[in-house]
Amino acid sequence: MSTTKKKISEQVQRMLKGNPIISARVHINDIKLLIEQVSNQLLKTDYFQVNMPEGDTIPNNCMIYSYDQIPVTTYKTTKSKCTLPSIPISLPRNMGVLHVSKTDAIDEPFVPIPSSLYGIVKPQDLLGDMSGLIGYEVIGKDIIFTKNLPGLSINSVFIRLVGMDMSQVTDYDILPLSSDMEAQVVQTVYNILVQTPPADKAQNIND
Repeated sequence: MSTTKKKISEQVQRMLKGNPIISARVHINDIKLLIEQVSNQLLKTDYFQVNMPEGDTIPNNCMIYSYDQIPVTTYKTTKSKCTLPSIPISLPRNMGVLHVSKTDAIDEPFVPIPSSLYGIVKPQDLLGDMSGLIGYEVIGKDIIFTKNLPGLSINSVFIRLVGMDMSQVTDYDILPLSSDMEAQVVQTVYNILVQTPPADKAQNIND
């Protein structure tokens, strides 16, 4: 969860050294372009478009990244938690974490709770029980759920986060990729480069 375009590019270059002919004709910018394209495919990217209240602003070129099957574990007996697959950008009302739901019920999102508010409303019977709904609070790199999800046979969740457009990310910015996704990007980019002539690779990946 802490990789960059530069790091992945260097990994691919090291792998390509085993094939000197291909390595000699592949420019690092070709690799970076493929990293963007492959990452966008894995993350099922979409443009972030939302009407913000007056006074709230969001950066330009924001994208929505989707992550499936994020593991959930029991936390403090009655609650549960998961780790963010990547760190979203900071937005008003914590909208960087745009959506959290069961993996098999993405049309039934859990209820986001503003930071530290759950401790205030919990004593009230109606709000404290969330009317039977599942709420969550984002604390650092973790999402804390109001219920013990594994106890409800919910062992993974679907998450959508807001991040910067891949084309706007510099060589040293942290990419919104989980560890598993990083390995997939490295291998997929390498496979494309060794199987496809450089002049055709960008076109083929988008076909």
